[in-house]
Amino acid sequence: MTAKKPYHKENLRRDLLEAGRTYIEANGHLGLSIRTLAQQVGVSPGAPYHHFPDRRSFLLALALEGFKEMLAGTEAIAEVADTPAGKLRSLGLAFIRFAERNPHLIDLMYESEVTTPALDEQLLEFQMIGHDTLRRQIASAVPGLPDEEIDLRTLAYWSAIYGFASMRRKGIIHTSPGAVATVDVAEAIVDRAVLSAIAS
Repeated sequence: MTAKKPYHKENLRRDLLEAGRTYIEANGHLGLSIRTLAQQVGVSPGAPYHHFPDRRSFLLALALEGFKEMLAGTEAIAEVADTPAGKLRSLGLAFIRFAERNPHLIDLMYESEVTTPALDEQLLEFQMIGHDTLRRQIASAVPGLPDEEIDLRTLAYWSAIYGFASMRRKGIIHTSPGAVATVDVAEAIVDRAVLSAIAS
């Protein structure tokens, strides 16, 4: 007779999140099964539900961890002694690089069942932290801009950065036939977005 798997395990929540992150990195979030993850970490199928009421709450926890990781880098950049334009450039590149390293996680964080049909309030809070960080750099780079103009430039900058990262992730960015890349395309896109955001 096979012994039942234990319902409780030390650090089970952390073990499940790490297993979930590994799964998402390899496969994306769509086919993720909490029961399968429970089997992987060695607990009964019902044990994860002591920590996560349903699949959506588990995915939300993974998305929130992704934001915490990403924003830790954002905060570090914001605190560096650099010009606002320099920080804005670093912030844009940092997001693109994070998206390159974590394509499936970015999908979960921005384009998944935890963002539609309504964005979870906890995710909105994290997104606004990132938005406000960009906004501060633009406001500092061009003193005296009206609030509406700062908001518009922040939105335009973020649209360029996120749009580029999203299109690159989905494989829909192509260079002209025969063109030889002499610069990092991501850096070139960010540089142009910065110029537009801080134009006098």
